[in-house]
Amino acid sequence: MRPGAALGFLGYSLRKNGLRPAYVSEVTEIHDGDVLDLPGSPVIIGMPGHSPGSVAVHVPLADAVCVGDALTTRHVLTGRTGPQPAPFTDDPAEARASLARLVPLRASWVLPGHGSPWHASPAELVERVGEA
Repeated sequence: MRPGAALGFLGYSLRKNGLRPAYVSEVTEIHDGDVLDLPGSPVIIGMPGHSPGSVAVHVPLADAVCVGDALTTRHVLTGRTGPQPAPFTDDPAEARASLARLVPLRASWVLPGHGSPWHASPAELVERVGEA
């Protein structure tokens, strides 16, 4: 862990009220394979491992897949950049196995929950994470 990166993350959390949770008041269940009734018809991809209920959202119209915390391109504690497994993962082995679900997706952009968007196919990004 690099102290500067970790302190930066803590400062960001404090500025954004990260220590004051906002409780969810309404829930709509989604499941693997669901196509949402939204512009672009986003498709839900189940991504178990990072946390219960983790999903990716593939938006073919936008040529992108939003992977949330399935992987990261900037580690929040070390500041290391590039595709890599996300920290704070409940089941690292299951999270890595879930990445295989991204490989067949057709997209030119992968949008992680932390770090910069990655301009490459999901298959290329998953390969890079495997090397990390």
